[in-house]
Amino acid sequence: MNILLGDDNRETENKDSLKRTAININSIHLNPNQPRKSFDQDRLLELSQSIKNLGQLVPIIVREHPNKKNTFLIIAGERRWRAAKIAGLEQIDVIIKNDTEKFSSLAAIIENVQREDLNPIEEGESYHSLIDEHGLTHEEISKFTGKSRSYISNFIRVVGLPEDIKELVRLKKLSFGHARALLASENRHSLAKVVMQKQLSVRQTEDLVKNEQTKKTKPEKNTKELADKDANISDYEKYLSLKLGFEVHIRDKNGKGSISVKYQNLDQLEEIISIFNQKK
Repeated sequence: MNILLGDDNRETENKDSLKRTAININSIHLNPNQPRKSFDQDRLLELSQSIKNLGQLVPIIVREHPNKKNTFLIIAGERRWRAAKIAGLEQIDVIIKNDTEKFSSLAAIIENVQREDLNPIEEGESYHSLIDEHGLTHEEISKFTGKSRSYISNFIRVVGLPEDIKELVRLKKLSFGHARALLASENRHSLAKVVMQKQLSVRQTEDLVKNEQTKKTKPEKNTKELADKDANISDYEKYLSLKLGFEVHIRDKNGKGSISVKYQNLDQLEEIISIFNQKK
């Protein structure tokens, strides 16, 4: 994947039919599937000045526009393209790779993720786009990006948060860890305010959510059920409920039975699954 980051400076076509050339900078259009939505203006100006002084050291990667002749879409390198325009370049070095739109989306994500240029929401939305628009699985995205499957899943889950909480993450008022902890709560907005007001750590936020859930995990059982249930089984229920932060029921008959965990919505279900995955 080094070619995606522009590390290959060969000027001839290679076995993958990569063609390096210089083209008019105005013939290049933005990729609508670019995962990165915001660019730091100061850093763009710094890169622009570097390009003015040293020239363009690394080409960008483009593909031919499917509907417009002599026009190209950026696959990877939008930041360099923007800086080159600011620097006043009329032509820009590119590597032309005519591949599928799926490859373009994946390449743009990989470049930004490997350089840590995306905020958590942009990253999660990028993975979600690969699934929703291109049919990739969590496992395939994991393989292509080098990230673990659980890493991919957690970022996609955060995309399901309300828009105002996601905006707090974009603005770095809440971290990804805070956002992930809030997924398990039904009172996300009120808890988010508490987290910011008290400047809670991620661990403190997780405890806050668990304490909220523990208050709801007091089983409502009739007298007969309580009388029939073995004291040890009841103790196990209490222990597991506190440990998981979700209401746990154990049904036992002669040493055989089942354990059930109660949840209120799909986000809580995913949180339960995540807890069990961590136990592997």
